Amino acid sequence: MDPILGEERRYRADIIATSIQNSRRTRILIECKSSRFASFNRINDVVTQLKNYKEAFGECQPVLAIPATLSDSEIQTLQIEGIELWDLDFLARNFAKQIEDAPRSYFKNILLMRKQRGSATTRSGELLATLKSCQPGKRDWSIYQGLIGSILEHLFCPTLTKPLSEHADVTKTNRRDFIVPNYAETGFWSFLRDRYMADYLIVDAKNYSRKIGKTEVLQVANYLKPQGAGLVGLIFSRNGGDAAGCAHTLREQWLIHQKMILVFNDEDVESMLSAKEDGRGPEEVVGKKIEQFRLSM
Repeated sequence: MDPILGEERRYRADIIATSIQNSRRTRILIECKSSRFASFNRINDVVTQLKNYKEAFGECQPVLAIPATLSDSEIQTLQIEGIELWDLDFLARNFAKQIEDAPRSYFKNILLMRKQRGSATTRSGELLATLKSCQPGKRDWSIYQGLIGSILEHLFCPTLTKPLSEHADVTKTNRRDFIVPNYAETGFWSFLRDRYMADYLIVDAKNYSRKIGKTEVLQVANYLKPQGAGLVGLIFSRNGGDAAGCAHTLREQWLIHQKMILVFNDEDVESMLSAKEDGRGPEEVVGKKIEQFRLSM
């Protein structure tokens, strides 16, 4: 546990152990991450970290151990780099006896939940499969819009109230895809309402094959009013926003008007659904989006 590695540059690894299979002994170097790590698309950071550890330690099998479900793209990145993954499924399956004997803890509860679920299909799994089968573009725009409503309800209700679909203002000028009332009295959503005026969440779903830009951000910004629904908007776009018009307009709306508009792509949605399936809080992804945005200013 916690060995020091390297000479010129020093590192502290989490665990170094020996795996014995069919009389073959393999040194394994294990980096442990909390389930929170899985929500924030930081797989390249851990790849770099394990590469540095392996270079300092010598011949070994690097392992990422995490009590969470990673996305397909993250799993592929690890496979390409030769890093073995001990995810929630692996841990629940291969350490069932140790989990049962372990003292009560948050992580034990998550692992036990996964073990008890077995191979049963979950609501999160069904929604993710539907999302992957929905093709970006005009043809499936109504399917995508309805799917986002179902996903929001699954992820955040009953803490938030069920989304209101296609709700227009009194002049019929602005029609929002969804409005999600926020009456939470405690926790993350209560903080969001108090700090960012998120009395209601304005949600727009864009089933575009391209990234969204300035126009789509301004469209949502028009819906946000202090005396109306509040100042927080969520845009769900298959490929996220571009690095020019979208990113600049998001910053401008926050700096000048204090409007907090967040953009979520398919990978973000997958992260939230995986968190829900694993028994974690999907709102962590929303919180991290705000954190990354604020710290980039």
